[in-house]
This record gives sequence, structure tokens and C-alpha cells, in this order.
Amino acid sequence: MRIAVLDDEPFFRHLLARSLVGSADIQQVDEYGTAAELIAALPTTQPDAAILDLVLAEGQPLNSPDGGLAAGMRVRELVPGCGIVILSNHASAEVLARLPEEQLGGWAYLLKRRTDDIADVVRALYVTRAGETMIDPAIIEEASRETSRHAQLSAHQLRVLELLAGGASNATIADECGTTTKSIEHAITGILSALEIDARDQTTNARVLAATAYIRLIGAAA
Repeated sequence: MRIAVLDDEPFFRHLLARSLVGSADIQQVDEYGTAAELIAALPTTQPDAAILDLVLAEGQPLNSPDGGLAAGMRVRELVPGCGIVILSNHASAEVLARLPEEQLGGWAYLLKRRTDDIADVVRALYVTRAGETMIDPAIIEEASRETSRHAQLSAHQLRVLELLAGGASNATIADECGTTTKSIEHAITGILSALEIDARDQTTNARVLAATAYIRLIGAAA
């Protein structure tokens, strides 16, 4: 797997790149200090996934056209299927909520401190490369206020949805909740129904749609 890393802090960028090389099946990590450099290199590099700093200059707003979110959207235009992992010191659930709903599959949003455990970053790369969605549990906790649609879910269903949005598998969710995988499957069926997601639609990924719905909910509550 070939990875692109975009960060304006050279020390952090180099450290992250060195940590990734040799992890799992990551063979190459290309580094960039600006979005323009990354975009210019895409026709040649064609990365499988990209790790992008959300804020690329001091004082830059989170939704800047020169920031990591805009760069990620441009990467996806030029390299469809490229997984995008956004890193930030800002625990703002609104970040991914700014994306067009049809693009949310294949995106992750992690706090920078999560890079202390490189395994979390590698997992995010695999999740996004597979077209799934992942949001840092700490960001979910920051936006815990309920919305009207949250009220349709039981506490157990809400916890399952939080873990699902965090990129956890059904088996991992079952372990976290102290129950069986079958019980989690049943809970997810109820969640999809409450969120009006048709799991029988073969043209969509129900898990991504559920994660997307949750990101929208906590983004609205933030």
C-alpha cells in the first residue's frame, strides 16, 4: 500500500512517515508540506490512502479551501477510491459533516494524539481504503448531545452506532458491549430502521450510511 502524508510541520510529518514504513503492507510513504505539492504529484504517485492535516497554516479556518479537507476532496476527485484520513487537534464533529453525503465512505477523522499508537492510524488507513467511515471516539464524546433522531434510539443502539461510526467490526462492538455478535446484528437492524436506511439496497453500503447519519447528527449537535 502506498501512502501520502500531508502536514505543514516537517518534524511531525517525518516522524509519522517513518513510523508507517514497514507497518502492515505499507511499502512507501510520500511526504508533502503543502496541498499544492500533493495534488501536483497525484498523477504519478496514485496513493492508496492519504493522511492529511486539517489545518495547514497557523490561523487557517477548518473549512479553508487551502486546508486538509479541501485537499482530501480534490484527492478523491483525481484518485477515486483513495482512502482519506484527516488528522487534527480540533475535536469538531462538524468537519466530516461538511462533506457531500455521497463522498463520506472512505473517510476517517482522527485526533493527532491518536498517532501515538501507529496501529490506530494503520487501522484507519485500512478502513478508509475499504470504503468505510471512521471517526475518533474522542470526537464522538465531544459531541454527545442528543438530537431528535437520537431520541428514536435506545441507549444500547446509540452506543452500537457510536462504535460503528468509530470503525469497529460487529465482533469488536459485541466485545465492547458485553454481548453476542448476533445481538449486535439485531441492534444494527433496528438502528438502520430508525435511520430509515434500506439494508436491502445493494447499491449502497448500509454501514457507511449509518456512520454518515451519525456524523451528521453529532455535527448538528456540536
